[in-house]
Amino acid sequence: MNRELRVGHMLFTVSVKDGLATWAVRPSEAVENKHTKVLFSGLVTEEMGEELLKLSWVIRHAEDVAKGKIDE
Repeated sequence: MNRELRVGHMLFTVSVKDGLATWAVRPSEAVENKHTKVLFSGLVTEEMGEELLKLSWVIRHAEDVAKGKIDE
């Protein structure tokens, strides 16, 4: 398995090979410019999915506050 997902100016790659799950982050321009330098990478750890869901909630909340939809 190999999946890529753009988030803002970042390109996340999640891979599973031989029973090992890994992730990497590159600039999103990497696709257009053939730039392949990985900025950060590591193993997918237990609870990482849950932690990223929490981060997603914080980002959505910040978006809503910035748009004036809700109070801080």
